[in-house]
Formats: sequence, structure tokens, C-alpha cells
Amino acid sequence: MKTVKKIYESKKIDGLVKFDLDTFNDFRGDIWTIYSKEYTDFTFVADKVSISRFGVLRGFHGDPNTAKLVTCISGQFQFAVVDLRKSSKTFENCEHFLINDGAPSIIIVPAGCINAHLSLSERCVFFYKWSQEYRGPNDQVTVAWNDSKISVPWMITRPILSERDLHAKQMCDVKPFD
Repeated sequence: MKTVKKIYESKKIDGLVKFDLDTFNDFRGDIWTIYSKEYTDFTFVADKVSISRFGVLRGFHGDPNTAKLVTCISGQFQFAVVDLRKSSKTFENCEHFLINDGAPSIIIVPAGCINAHLSLSERCVFFYKWSQEYRGPNDQVTVAWNDSKISVPWMITRPILSERDLHAKQMCDVKPFD
């Protein structure tokens, strides 16, 4: 079994890559590989899982040092990434994807990008690997999910948000990463 079926390198965000994964299916179910050195040479130090109900939107969050590998273990979500690297030729660009467990894929998010995800199923399990340990929300930026400069066409207009995301800054009030 190959690990990757197709590779999509973003033209909107430098270093953002989506891998559509090859799966093995038989009468028992499915099997697929989440992480392989075939995808990236990042060293990951932490795995995290976020479980959300329908309509929950988490983010935009990120920091200048942490790269991430993300996938959907169960359910379906809309995933968006914004480049906050001031020196990047794709600075302030946004890209979004629809990801679900029926068509497994992973996305490599480069350090210096912020991301958000919206649960589109009754139960959505979002899995991600981090290249740096999480130090808490005070060491990250939080940008409003509905910032007009980002302009993500979210599939839900009134998502469920945390206090952190309810009080997020607009892009114009966030200092870009060096």
C-alpha cells in the first residue's frame, strides 16, 4: 500500500501542503497512515486531539514557531489557514479545505501561519501534531474567525465560539510574525 495518492502544494500559501492519503479497505474497515517522513521532515513533539460538536469553530490561532500536521479522524470539518509571516511572498493569503474521514488527507501547516477549523458533523475529531510544545493562548495570536480581510466563506454563519474566539482581534490589529 502506498501512503500518498495525491499531493497538493498550495499556490496561495508558501509551504502549505495537502496530501490525499491512500487507504486500504476490506471487510474489517479502513487503514491509513497519518504521519510518515514521506510527508515532511518536521520533527513533531506533541500530538493533540480536539473533539467538537456540530457548529463549533476553533481559531484562528497560531504562533511564529510551530508547524502542524492536521487531519480529520472522524466526521467532517472546514479548515482554513492564513499566512502571517511578514517576509513571506504569500503574506496574509488564506486557503481553506473541506476535510473528512471518508477521504483521508493531511495538511502540513508551516510555522508562522494561523489556522481555524469548523465542525460540520455531529461529532468531529480533529487530530494534529505540533513541532513545538503548546505554551498556552498568551503565546499565540488569536484572529477573528469572520475578519473581512481573511474573508473565509464559512459554511455556517453563526458558529459556536469560545470566549477567546469571541474576543479575538482583527487582522489589522495583529502584529505579523517576523
